[in-house]
Amino acid sequence: MLFLNFSAFGQIRGVVKDSISGQPVPYVNIWIENGNIGATSEEDGSFAITATRADKLVFSAVGYKSKKVAAANIAMVKMQELVQQLDEVRISVKTPEATRTIEIGGSKQIAHTYISGATPWIYAKFFPSDSLYSDTPFIKNAIVFTKSNIRNATFKLRIFSVNDEGFPGNDMIDEDIIVTVKKGSEKNTIDLTKFHLTMPDNGIFIGYEWMIIEKNKYVMKYKTLEGKMEQFDTYAPVIVCNPVDAANTFHFIGGKWYKRQSSKSRTNDDGKITEPAINLTLTN
Repeated sequence: MLFLNFSAFGQIRGVVKDSISGQPVPYVNIWIENGNIGATSEEDGSFAITATRADKLVFSAVGYKSKKVAAANIAMVKMQELVQQLDEVRISVKTPEATRTIEIGGSKQIAHTYISGATPWIYAKFFPSDSLYSDTPFIKNAIVFTKSNIRNATFKLRIFSVNDEGFPGNDMIDEDIIVTVKKGSEKNTIDLTKFHLTMPDNGIFIGYEWMIIEKNKYVMKYKTLEGKMEQFDTYAPVIVCNPVDAANTFHFIGGKWYKRQSSKSRTNDDGKITEPAINLTLTN
């Protein structure tokens, strides 16, 4: 449940709890519907977000049903646990005689990064299935390239099925995968073997979710064109992005998924799409 107080326009403070156990639900992704303001609940379920009485808030979390709540009527919100549809996940515990692995995705560590500002974006990269993977159908690792200005910053790794429209669908596992990263540039390898996932016939989405929590906050300082020093709060880590031609990237904002399109810039990357630097390791 969620208890809070707010004025006509101001900061909402509350706590998210499980509808059955009453325990806090940490790291809930919270957005103003169709807006660009969001938040993440802390480990104790507490959160703060700036909203008006006319806004609707969208709450979503791994293992729970998403819910929209009218800000003007909020007194208590119950997050209902989601029953995992196991038939959506192909599993196997077969042990091969000889191990073979391949890394797919084509991402690498470069200077391009995306910062979150103060919003819990989710960037998801689509990995299509391919007959070349038939000998290595099992998903062993996810590899995510990051950069962090602080030590022990965290992000959430998400694994989504593909819906009928080709967009990210349901979470394919029912628990949070929280990844702690080192300061500086890092190639993070996340072991996924315990989930016994195979590459689905229609592909899979791997998502990077920013966690807008206090431990990830730091002050970004920069100089304007006029030479004036400015600063703003932002959140670590940031994800490396590669310029690519294929439109395989989606982002979650305002409670909805959108497909990223190419954009013009003053760089050599005109017409390219910025894709999160995520790879997968497949094995037999």
